[in-house]
Amino acid sequence: MTVSGPRRDLTGHPMFDLPIDARTAIRIVCGLFFLPHTVAKLMHIDRASQLFHKVGFRPARVFVVLTATMELIAAACLISGYYVKVGATLAAIVLFGAAYAIGRNHGLKWRWQHPGIEYMLFWAIICLFVAYLP
Repeated sequence: MTVSGPRRDLTGHPMFDLPIDARTAIRIVCGLFFLPHTVAKLMHIDRASQLFHKVGFRPARVFVVLTATMELIAAACLISGYYVKVGATLAAIVLFGAAYAIGRNHGLKWRWQHPGIEYMLFWAIICLFVAYLP
């Protein structure tokens, strides 16, 4: 008779098991990451409006509110697991728009130090993968 205990890694240490699968964890994190951006955008709506106006999103204040609303819906869908495809699609739209704005404002640079667009593109693609890949 064999007694099974916790799974162990190659060194013999017990392995950490998440109570949820990796896809669910990534989906939730993708949604959670929108919340600080949305709060900052709404707390500093005048400053956000200036940036939106500068990159050509006019009327700027309307675009800020629309973007924040889309971010909240995307976050709610991704975090809750309801309407994930809708949330991921909204998330990707917002993030591709953010990549456009960064590129328009700073030029098409790829590294975050400049600032670059790679983070927004990566995040958008991961949101879409979580929702649409089998």
